[in-house]
Amino acid sequence: MESNDKGASVDSSRRGFMEDAGKLMVGALMASAMGNTPAVAQEGTAPGFFELRVYTTVPGKQAALAKRFIESTAKVYARHGITNVGYWIPQQTDAELGITAENTFIYIRGYPSKEERDKRLKAAHDDPEFHKIVVEQETNPDTKLIIKAHNIDMIPSGPFTAITLTK
Repeated sequence: MESNDKGASVDSSRRGFMEDAGKLMVGALMASAMGNTPAVAQEGTAPGFFELRVYTTVPGKQAALAKRFIESTAKVYARHGITNVGYWIPQQTDAELGITAENTFIYIRGYPSKEERDKRLKAAHDDPEFHKIVVEQETNPDTKLIIKAHNIDMIPSGPFTAITLTK
């Protein structure tokens, strides 16, 4: 183990990986700024656009949110061509990431492209059933399940993915 510039212990193999990843990111950003496409992108990637959604629930409401997705929300999304990739309950807390095993709900949605995401998500959110099962519940302080939601837009890295998207 080594220490980083902040005095924290860092495994030397992880440090090397992080340094290499940093150099790759800097190189890709520089190539992009100069109008060049990085070599990784030229090799091709699996199709798709994904959203990682991380919800912090009202204390004690994680199971209720999971149930709402299982019984209702996922069906509305599917009806509008949104791929429900998966839903997860963390098994441990990670304070650095803001994840608690008790009050975090995580899921991933998939689309053919960012443009399709925008179109399909708007259609799903305009759906009267979505309004009834989500909007009405979340705007009522007595029935609200979600404190905050984080969204991370993602694309596949490399040519492989085990996920089949709704076309």
